[in-house]
Formats: sequence, structure tokens, C-alpha cells
Amino acid sequence: MYKNYDSNRHAIKRKVYETINLLNMMYRPLNFLIALIGLEIWSNRDKINIEPEVAVTLKSFGKWRETVLLPRKRNDNAQLLTQIEFNGTTVGLAYVGSICSPKESVAVIEVYSRRTDIIASEMAHELGHNLGITHDHASCNCSAELCIMSAIISFEPLSEFSSCSIQEHQRYLLRERPQCILNRPLSTDIVTPPVCGNYLVEVGEECDCGFPVDCQSACCNATTCKLQHEAQCDSEECCEKCKLKKAGAECRAAKDDCDLPEICTGQSAECPMDSFQRNGHPCQNNQGYCYNGKCPIMTNQCIDLGGPGVNVSPDICFTLNQYSQGCGFCRMENGTKIPCAAKNKMCGKLICENGWSSIRIIRNILGSPLWEYDSVIWLKQ
Repeated sequence: MYKNYDSNRHAIKRKVYETINLLNMMYRPLNFLIALIGLEIWSNRDKINIEPEVAVTLKSFGKWRETVLLPRKRNDNAQLLTQIEFNGTTVGLAYVGSICSPKESVAVIEVYSRRTDIIASEMAHELGHNLGITHDHASCNCSAELCIMSAIISFEPLSEFSSCSIQEHQRYLLRERPQCILNRPLSTDIVTPPVCGNYLVEVGEECDCGFPVDCQSACCNATTCKLQHEAQCDSEECCEKCKLKKAGAECRAAKDDCDLPEICTGQSAECPMDSFQRNGHPCQNNQGYCYNGKCPIMTNQCIDLGGPGVNVSPDICFTLNQYSQGCGFCRMENGTKIPCAAKNKMCGKLICENGWSSIRIIRNILGSPLWEYDSVIWLKQ
């Protein structure tokens, strides 16, 4: 891409800044802000091998982000823009539902057009996958013929998320509760030139409520992006009627058994980072134990993976995890399956029944056909 822009770093920066501003506007309906906090132009050589096989490039870029980029620059997501043509009709690839993963919160994009709006559409699409959004299907709609998460390559910009995408994104946030996206970047971390009206508080701004025609804040002057006279804050969770809430005021209620409420400090308009019950705290009427802010009871995991009507298999089925020759086991060591001890058989592969996410029949051990899918075994009845 550097060579295709005549080795002009200024032109590349301007193109990326314009693209990010568009990307940020595309994500407003999802109540999501996109801030660019770093830009690398690989002018001397590529830092990874960029292959025509897009999956190989994605894997390499993910490893580079985890081992090289993150240790020196904290970020929530990284995208690689390249003008190397990928094999087939693929122009981008991203992991689904991976936004806070060090290795998988990445995307690679083939820049097949110089149009800023089309590049922004590509970036919005792949970031959507990272945020748990899959491709649109026939019943999904927006005001345009095609929406951002359409699986069809378009030579016209796609600027709206479908109703399906918005709902799927909300479900993902409620289910996974990714923590890395909750904090706003410091104004000094944002590398794009300040734009009053983009909802991001950048260098020289005290607030940003959008353009004057869109601003609904009584605390912020939309023309200057400065706080109104005597206002202490704008729209943060610890701000009420333009004043800081008192210390001890609840700014975020506990969502479930494994969550804890957050309390305002009285010194900042920002609500503190989300906090959780300690690991091992009982949850869901003692059916499970909290782990990293979630209550991973088996029933919910089976339903999440297989849909309504899927159940956890009877305890006897988990005997499968005591045998390392089959598809059940407790852990892997140097490529070898290690079976579970009898008392730990429920800690191996999750075994569900009546699921439809089948890959292949393995063998009949307990009188029912078995299918294996990642870390789940399905029993078909």
C-alpha cells in the first residue's frame, strides 16, 4: 500500500484519518465510538509475511499483534490494510467474537478501491465480525439494498448496519461482556486531528456531543466543544445535570450474580471499570461458580452453542471424558489427550444432547451417535 501511494506517508495518513472518521460515524447507531490511537506504515519492509492465502496472513498478523504490538502499545483491535490481492473473492477476514483477545482481535483487509467510503465499509464489516456480528441473511434489512454485514462484495459503499446486526451485537455484549472496550481513550492518545462533532473528546476539547444539529446535551457547547458555563461534566455515567455525582452514588448496577455494582468517586465523571465477584463465588442458585465475571453453568453453554431445546447430557455420558482414546478427555499435553479422573469427569469436554452443530460421526460408545465440535460433544437422539 505504501508503494501504491507513491511512498507518500502524508497521503496515507490523510486517507486513514478520513476513513476512521467515517468508520466512527458508521458505528454511532451501535452506540460505539471508534478512536484511532496508533498508525504504523510499513515503509521499509513488511513486519509479517503477507500471503495471498488470507487465513495465513490473518494468523500471522494476530501473532504479531500479540507478541510485538501489544507489549508496546495498548489497543483493543488492530487491522492490517494491504493492496496485495488475496486468493479467490475474499477481500477481508476476521475472527468472530474476538474483540478482547490478544491474538484474535484483528482483521486483514485488501484495499481494492481508493474510495474512502469503500475502505471504511470494509473496515466496518471486519470489525463487526470481531464484535460478534455474523453475515446478514435474507430477512435482515436496512434502508439500503445491502447493509454493512452483507456477504456480497460491493463496489458501492455500505454505510448502515442491519436490524439483525444491531440485535446480534447487543446480544454479544450482554453475553460476553468484553471489558477492553469500556474505557475511553485519553484525548492525548488519539492520533487523528481533532474534529469537533465526532463524539470523541480530543486534544483541546472538554466535551463533544456531535454536530450542533445532533447535539442533545445541555452541558456541552456543540460549536466549540467546550463545557457550558458552570458545567463540570457532560454525559458520563457519574455526571448528572452537568455536575459530578457525589462519592458513593451507584453508576452501574450489578447485572447478575457474578457482577458487582460500580460506585462514583466524586472526583471523576467516569464510572470505574467493571468489577466482578471473586472466582468461585456461587451463582445461578448454586448451580455454578463465578469465573472471570461469568456463571458458566453447563445448561447455558449448551444453549449458547446449540440453540433452544439443547440440554446437558446425563452425568453418565461424561464417563466419556475418562477415556483418552475417544473424543472425550480433560486436557492436552504435548499433543497427547489426558483423560479425566472419575471425580473430574464433568471438567472435560462439555457433552450436550439434541444439538444440530454436527461435524462428523465419530463412533457409538453409549448407544447414541456422537458428533464432535470444538470442545463440545453432541449426542443425537
